Amino acid sequence: MFREIGSVRNEVDETSQILALFRDSISEIFLNESESISAYFRPEYSHYLVVHTPLKYKGPENRTEWNLRFCRDVGVSIVELFTVKTSIAYVKGLMAVNGSKIYAILPFTSIDTERAENAKFPEDQISRVRARVLPAVLREIKGEMILDIGSGFGTLTLKIAKNNPDSKIYGVDIHDSHTGQAQMNARILGVPNLEFKTGSIYSLPFKSDFMDAVTCFYMLHHLEDLKLALMEIKRVLKKGGILTAVEPFEHQYHQGPHLSQIEWKELFEKIGFYVETQSYEGAIVMKAKK
Repeated sequence: MFREIGSVRNEVDETSQILALFRDSISEIFLNESESISAYFRPEYSHYLVVHTPLKYKGPENRTEWNLRFCRDVGVSIVELFTVKTSIAYVKGLMAVNGSKIYAILPFTSIDTERAENAKFPEDQISRVRARVLPAVLREIKGEMILDIGSGFGTLTLKIAKNNPDSKIYGVDIHDSHTGQAQMNARILGVPNLEFKTGSIYSLPFKSDFMDAVTCFYMLHHLEDLKLALMEIKRVLKKGGILTAVEPFEHQYHQGPHLSQIEWKELFEKIGFYVETQSYEGAIVMKAKK
């Protein structure tokens, strides 16, 4: 049996059931009074194995390996050490919610990675497509006022803010735990031009004609009423403002409508957008101008 040596502090609760969100999210690890932070975290190591309280839910069926790692008797995360302050360690990628117990912290060493070149893993198609498509899309998003809808823990919103340091960037998500964690990430990373709000895409917390640009990354297909959502986005956009949306294309695991490139274009045009679409292997990018 492991003994408890510390605990986790972040803004995440059990409503955050998309494990991919945790990868770039920052958590604080507090050790018990009898434990020394320097005994576990040392400057010569950048990554650690952390054993912690498991998550209380199961991921999708196609993520069996995720469930084995994070959702059984204990959770085991490989984290990157961000910084250490007195009795607190800030780490990135901890797959644990606020209040989770820490049972063990072990350095991630060269012996763990020396066979990685020959390692085999189930292919993560969505992650591969995102890595290829999103960097180019993010560089093209400009404006004084920018809104990212479905911002999650703020990973992509932070990149937009860093690309536009003189702009005001907003992130909106329906879960308080998501916006709280995103704001925590922005604070610790020192990104000041960023604000996260909890709200629904069907009733965005902004006045009309307010945004120069709006982004939606891999989230429209989750919605029950796409028409209403697009009308609300159009409301908050200034005249000439641009909505950039990226959606999975011909991917067997995504939920919601499987629309073709033509069907997406027709949907945007019915709302009154002037839209250009571009398809990639596994993704479709839409740029809709009000």
